[in-house]
Amino acid sequence: MGTAPNLEFYGPFVHTIIGVDPNLAMQKYAWRAAEAAGVADKLCLLTGRAEALPLEDGSADAVVMTHVLCSVTDQAAALAEARRVLRPGGLLVFLEHVAADPGDRLARWQRWLDPAVGFVGHGCSATRHTLEAIQAAGFSAVQAERFRLDLWLPAAVVAPHVAGTAVK
Repeated sequence: MGTAPNLEFYGPFVHTIIGVDPNLAMQKYAWRAAEAAGVADKLCLLTGRAEALPLEDGSADAVVMTHVLCSVTDQAAALAEARRVLRPGGLLVFLEHVAADPGDRLARWQRWLDPAVGFVGHGCSATRHTLEAIQAAGFSAVQAERFRLDLWLPAAVVAPHVAGTAVK
């Protein structure tokens, strides 16, 4: 859940929002974002990890991951958990920064700066092939768009992004 920047985009049709974060210190920021977005009455915050979601099988209509898969210990486990908690036909919505294409000069910078990214970003990695991990996770359909944010080094190491949806 982190600082919950997506809450302002959840429409009135969303009845319950369950946020999961391993860091208890982030909950105050999520509550502030929920209050600002007018959804505090719909929010339930849980302590947990993406690799072991504290939710029942098939209990979620959607799972939203925004800059999550860059820092989880095990991407495959986190994606398997997302599939587990989604109801049949449920939707994974994702926005993640990813590794640059291997022939891109930025890929070399990402590899070189990845330890610093991990230190500053609490375990984040700039060199993950996240779209490929999502495509391999067993979803029935994956739609995604690659794009690049206009950033300068050293921030440019997180410029390549992928956004999309995957259906259980």
